[in-house]
Amino acid sequence: MYLFIFYGTYILIAIAVSVSVCRWMKKRGTGKALVAGGLSVVVLALFFPIPIHGGFTFLVEVMLSELRAERTRMEQAVKNERKEDFKARLAARFNGPLVFSVRKQITEQWSSITAADGTQGWHHAGSGLVWTDMLALEGTRTPPELDRAKAFCAALAPISSWALPTEAELSLFWKAGGYGFSPLGNYGTISMLEDIDLLIEMPVVRISRSGAYAVRCVALGPAAPATGYAQKDIPLREWNEYQVRKILPGFPDR
Repeated sequence: MYLFIFYGTYILIAIAVSVSVCRWMKKRGTGKALVAGGLSVVVLALFFPIPIHGGFTFLVEVMLSELRAERTRMEQAVKNERKEDFKARLAARFNGPLVFSVRKQITEQWSSITAADGTQGWHHAGSGLVWTDMLALEGTRTPPELDRAKAFCAALAPISSWALPTEAELSLFWKAGGYGFSPLGNYGTISMLEDIDLLIEMPVVRISRSGAYAVRCVALGPAAPATGYAQKDIPLREWNEYQVRKILPGFPDR
């Protein structure tokens, strides 16, 4: 009953205000008076109190809240679309698993391999990845740009089967003892750090003391994930250990 009285009173006040506005504007013309009266009804309707969650809110407040929520939904949709595009670019690093034959089984996890085109490398069964030895970048005495390093690996035969490794993939190579079979040497090198949340790719450079730079390319073995490995795939403890170890003297020895 009290709620009906409240709303009835508000409606009567709205009508009274609208009529008053019409009368006040009538001296300027009937058309202007009707328009002003109608606008006053619209404005008062926007501030019509609506019961919600045990309290009251106004229609204009509801409309503004919905507009903000819709803008947030649109921004999130755009962000999700950009994230999916970024993931697709990462997935496009590889054109499927590398075809290779095993030359020699080194350990239970490691074997030396020869790709179908004759490129030799190393296959690690645990991660499913295939690695080249360090491949020298000719004509550079300074850290290479990320795009050049990526293009170098992508052009390695079979084309589009090889890619510049991510930091996550290099951490797996180090953890599995890969440097024991394929040393880093005195080369400076570059890898890629991807951040899916920030949608950025960043080069990670190891400065060369000799002035020579090389890259180690990576490919997918039959059991490797189709997109390779990203930071999110590495346990935080192992990721932090790798990041600390690689800046200490004696790296990459375990």
